[in-house]
Amino acid sequence: MTGSPKSDHDTRPPGGPFSGQHCPVIVGPTAVGKTVLVTSLAERHPIEVISLDSRQIYHGLRIGTAQPTPDELAICPHHLIDFVSPAEKYDAIRFRKDFEAVYAEIVGRGGVPVLVGGAGMYLTALAEGFMEIPGSTPELLAKVRSALDPLKDSEVRTRLEIVDPESYSRIHANDRYRSQRALEIFEISGSTMSDLKAAQQPAPALGLSFPTFVLERLVAELDDRIAVRTEIMLESGWIEETRTALAQHPAGSLGLLSIGYREIVKFLEGDLAQEELAPAIVLTTRQYAKRQRTWFRNIERKMACAPESQELREAVSRLMD
Repeated sequence: MTGSPKSDHDTRPPGGPFSGQHCPVIVGPTAVGKTVLVTSLAERHPIEVISLDSRQIYHGLRIGTAQPTPDELAICPHHLIDFVSPAEKYDAIRFRKDFEAVYAEIVGRGGVPVLVGGAGMYLTALAEGFMEIPGSTPELLAKVRSALDPLKDSEVRTRLEIVDPESYSRIHANDRYRSQRALEIFEISGSTMSDLKAAQQPAPALGLSFPTFVLERLVAELDDRIAVRTEIMLESGWIEETRTALAQHPAGSLGLLSIGYREIVKFLEGDLAQEELAPAIVLTTRQYAKRQRTWFRNIERKMACAPESQELREAVSRLMD
């Protein structure tokens, strides 16, 4: 892979080989209907989707992460899906590097790259880069992590509330990774993540701009779509897919901790009754969609509307002409 993101020790100014160009972004909560828009755009433009999804990356977890079907792939190529082991760690830094390489390849062959997905953190990594953390070294980070890793989730949250109440309020109570990361930043630098982020100078990947279109639906409509999609996934073999993955990877693998897989693992281990499975997945998915809606409500966007909007399609198309 080529290109490298702005890291804790990277002070390069913004800019890049595609400076002044743009990459359209289509985002929205899970099950909102992003595929409807992508399919219609592919009829008019040689688009290639770069997945902005933190779960579709996992190899072998096709059904539960809603990876594109063979028919959808025939209509429009998709990238950064189905290529990471469920047991492998994958983060925003690696995503940015992979995006830069794939974007350059698509443009090089005359295609039109479009980012599509729901991972707000990945979008931030592309559009803004990564914070510089004063005083950070690999040795110090390892030392701080060794002290924080043994703490219970509740202890991490309590400490975070004391030192960085803004991050405490912004980060979901069950998100141990981001809660601890905010605490690590404070322990290393003596500054809060919120303060460092406010002082950050944007360093967009490849010098691109990322005009963003947010897909929305009424909450009740989205909740119904989530319930229907969950039933379809379960009927399509989601449980067997999980059973196969468990035969190859530990239950605690990152991919198998994803929404739905975590509940199916509990079912297979006898900790969740069959009649409880679908409702549990639906509840967790709706909670995730709510967090996504909150995230996208606070980002700069070109337009926000339903996926079927003709006005939306025309606006995105103009960026591709």
